[in-house]
Amino acid sequence: MKSLNSFRGSFAAPCALAMGLILAGGLSAQTVVTLPNTAQETTLTADVREQARVTVPAGVTFTVTDISVDTVASAASVTIDNIVMASSTKQLKVSVQASATAFSPSVAEAVTWDAADVSWGAASWTNATGASGVLSNTTYNAVATCAADAAACSTTGLVFTLAQKQTVKRSGNHTLALTWKFESVAGV
Repeated sequence: MKSLNSFRGSFAAPCALAMGLILAGGLSAQTVVTLPNTAQETTLTADVREQARVTVPAGVTFTVTDISVDTVASAASVTIDNIVMASSTKQLKVSVQASATAFSPSVAEAVTWDAADVSWGAASWTNATGASGVLSNTTYNAVATCAADAAACSTTGLVFTLAQKQTVKRSGNHTLALTWKFESVAGV
């Protein structure tokens, strides 16, 4: 039976080698140079991902004064800049989706609006083409597609409309969250 000291000794060299590799923290090349020397190079890589900086409205309010007519919200602004894509033909697409099938009513179990009661027109955009649509909780629907190779695109005229609903009988705040999706798509 081996002694504890001989057992420790048999693992000392491999452990020291393993620790040296772990502490090194990466691969490197060693070479002996005469001084002065300026022949050594290191490659620096900037790994740039597709990206954009976006600003969307924190909220959109429908001030419903008559439940028997459609209610138009104030125009919303959407700004997208610092757009970086994988190629000059790719475009940035902006879409929205509701977080639920319907608004949360101001009073539990009261009648309220469905997500599909919200729509928007094709807004005028700078460096983008607006799209009209209807809100859905199962699908992201397009709001706009930025021009290929655009550095920025924006609108100050995105108008959401809430359809009339005469079955709504409770006042107060009826709320629904909307999720924005920004994605790169192949250019047309």
